[in-house]
Amino acid sequence: MKYTVIIITILLFFAGNSRCFAIGKIVDYFLNNENSWDVTKNIIQEKPKKIVVTGGTEGLGFDLAELTSGDEVSLVFLEPGKSVTLRTQGYWNAEDKLLIGENRVVSVITRNYGDRTKFHYKFKLQRKKDNGSTMLYNNTKPILESQYDGSRPVKDFASLSGIRMCVIEVR
Repeated sequence: MKYTVIIITILLFFAGNSRCFAIGKIVDYFLNNENSWDVTKNIIQEKPKKIVVTGGTEGLGFDLAELTSGDEVSLVFLEPGKSVTLRTQGYWNAEDKLLIGENRVVSVITRNYGDRTKFHYKFKLQRKKDNGSTMLYNNTKPILESQYDGSRPVKDFASLSGIRMCVIEVR
């Protein structure tokens, strides 16, 4: 009887926190499944962008330039096995998440405020220098961007979740 009460309590906790549980599930899928990159690449049928960065990881970061109000987006760094969830636009330092060599990065909407008919986010990769200047990569275009405006039919899970992938090679 004691164990039944504990199990029911845990189930009620997750039922009350289903959003948190779902967020963890999609991020955990990428972090814990070694085939997640290949499976997702086949589903979205889109070749990941490749960005080459020289000069190491010092000062490297992501500028979340646009995010639909109320949404959350996660960046999942497969090689170090780390992730970060962002709720507001702005710069985020990624020196501790990017490694020398190839880094596979996945971005995904983890919370959609309201309904799933509209969302938009875009990340720009940049380097902040000691003198305060900023260097943008990918010809100043976003390296990760997803937009769903509800006008297109949903072909797969990636359309509905905003999944985008890129490879950042740090030399």
